[in-house]
Amino acid sequence: MSLDVDGFDEPVAGDSVTIAISNDHRLMKLAQKLPWEEMLKLVLPDLQRTDRKHWWMGRPLRIRIHLGVYILQQMFNLTDRATEQQVRDNAAFQLFCGYGLIKKWHAPDHTKIEAFRSRLSPETQRRLANLITQQAVKLNYANPQVLDIDSTVQEANIAYPAIANLLVKVAVLASKVGKGLNQLCCGGIKRYHVGLSNLKQIALYYFNLKRKDVGEGILSVVLQRLWRETYADVLPILNDIYLFGNQLASGKYWSLRRSVETLSWRGTMLLQNVHGYLFEGIINTSISSLHAYEVGCFNKGKLNKGVQFGRAYQLGRIGGNFLFVGECTSTYMPDAQSLPMMLNTHEYLFGKGLLASVATDKGYYSLNNEQLLIEKGVLDIQLPRPDRTLNAARETTPWTIRQLLHHRRAGIEPLIGHTKQGGQLGRSRMKSDATTKSAGYAAVFGFNLRQLTRCLAGEVRPKVDVVNNIAANNANIIEKMSMQLA
Repeated sequence: MSLDVDGFDEPVAGDSVTIAISNDHRLMKLAQKLPWEEMLKLVLPDLQRTDRKHWWMGRPLRIRIHLGVYILQQMFNLTDRATEQQVRDNAAFQLFCGYGLIKKWHAPDHTKIEAFRSRLSPETQRRLANLITQQAVKLNYANPQVLDIDSTVQEANIAYPAIANLLVKVAVLASKVGKGLNQLCCGGIKRYHVGLSNLKQIALYYFNLKRKDVGEGILSVVLQRLWRETYADVLPILNDIYLFGNQLASGKYWSLRRSVETLSWRGTMLLQNVHGYLFEGIINTSISSLHAYEVGCFNKGKLNKGVQFGRAYQLGRIGGNFLFVGECTSTYMPDAQSLPMMLNTHEYLFGKGLLASVATDKGYYSLNNEQLLIEKGVLDIQLPRPDRTLNAARETTPWTIRQLLHHRRAGIEPLIGHTKQGGQLGRSRMKSDATTKSAGYAAVFGFNLRQLTRCLAGEVRPKVDVVNNIAANNANIIEKMSMQLA
């Protein structure tokens, strides 16, 4: 192989380049099969909900462009700035977003991309994710007769909620509010002061002791000292917050107003909870962060994962490896209580009387859930029972069939892993609770889009349903023969 070193001594200059995008391009195939009109019906109510109630006035928002940009962003897990750059430079992205279909087409700015996404409610983004699964069923790429259910945890965008760190954060908030009081209410006189350097030194001393495996008694004494000094600095500021009056109503003080609200609400509750824990032995873990409210503590006992702080999602996998997500009505979303909701969601999406087999793990078992599956006419049920004595009747599904369903249910685990890696279902980058929940739904949306693209491009492996049916028939025969011999 010879070497060519041309082009190193010449400066790079701008020029015109013609790029041809054929109909066989992956994004073109996807754009031709997406239900654009149904997606428009889903997002339109959110876009019509404006502050001034006059959504038909002003400059037009070209929904086709922004919806295409939103789809590409979730599909490739891009940031707002990276999405803007790709739409400006990538010809396939431009065609996908309606270039040539709209008269005044333009690449939206990254701030407008964020504004459009923020206007979509979490429920709308969940429906968009499930709509792609419905579209896959219509295109015969998915089979809604089989269902596997599992839950996963999305970690919130917060630091580990150590008591020392939270106390220092309260002190930082109080320092900001104290500076505002000095400026607006005291004529510039430094009346309120928080010793941040001293508090941070105590926190650092605490963590150094913890690294040396010092006894809990000494650590508790250091934390108590940190709480006392934090409380002594913060209390005068909390008592005089009322001096602001209506001065913070102005828009230019929005940051200070938010700090005052957080300190007077979450900061006060945190100081009270930490006092109860350190001095009275009352354990209260209701506050894990000052800016994120809907955060739960999860410990699934897995070797590769410790304690996680975030929220739980319930996911369903149908045949063809497409996911749908249930509505997050609480932070923890317990498995057994969530099974009826997942079954109702399946019926809402695909119709009643379609389910033929359901597989879950042990966490979803309850006698009511088992009876509910039987009432819905599910023939093959893999609802593992706990290792304790139960008064329930004998399971209707043969053991060999349950083994096949058990192995099939394991296939949802790598799909959840792909969803976490390709989106924000693993760890959110968002700050507020609503956008964190939306990011989890959007991750499922992006996964379904990638799966549908692979199906349209012919990259999906041949189905093995025939093999599974043969194995199931053989298992039925073996079960019947064993019962006759018994």
